[in-house]
Amino acid sequence: MIKWIKAFVLGTLLWLILTVIYGIIIGSLDLADKGFFSNNSYLHNFILYPIGIWLGFKITKTSYFGITKNKEDEFLKVKSNKSTNPIENNLVPEKHLRVLAWTVACWRLTIENANNKMMPEKDTTKFCRLFLAQEKKRKKIKDYNRADVRILYTLSLSCPLNEVDKLIAKHGWTLEVGKEFEEEIGYR
Repeated sequence: MIKWIKAFVLGTLLWLILTVIYGIIIGSLDLADKGFFSNNSYLHNFILYPIGIWLGFKITKTSYFGITKNKEDEFLKVKSNKSTNPIENNLVPEKHLRVLAWTVACWRLTIENANNKMMPEKDTTKFCRLFLAQEKKRKKIKDYNRADVRILYTLSLSCPLNEVDKLIAKHGWTLEVGKEFEEEIGYR
């Protein structure tokens, strides 16, 4: 919400700047004496205000209606599962996805603990997508689709944190190991 307000305020400031620039242009071209420019200032602001607001939201990369595509962007990079149900027709066996989910959970919790903040959904989704791509390159899976990425993401969130902590300690997951894993799959 704060980002939206900042974008709106920036858009309003840009509108004011556009209005001043427009006024300077009209004044320097001696168009102020013409009836159209002097009688229709509200019309000009009616045109300039949406442009200023649009620029404010465009510059800050904020969605005007609060609908963000960022969450779906990572899924769109993977081939479709050809179903209206987002988790139907997955290609990777669920047993394999459950094993991979523990690795994703260890990576995510290690990063979250190091940064002391929650991992955004789009970042974890990107990691899941790249992890499955690496598994395909290693020939551990034949192929994967959007449903597999969604299932892997969901399964990684369902891993109990105390069990993930035990796995992190048992396998020596550190921030450095997490970063190396990121490099290996092409995350960064």
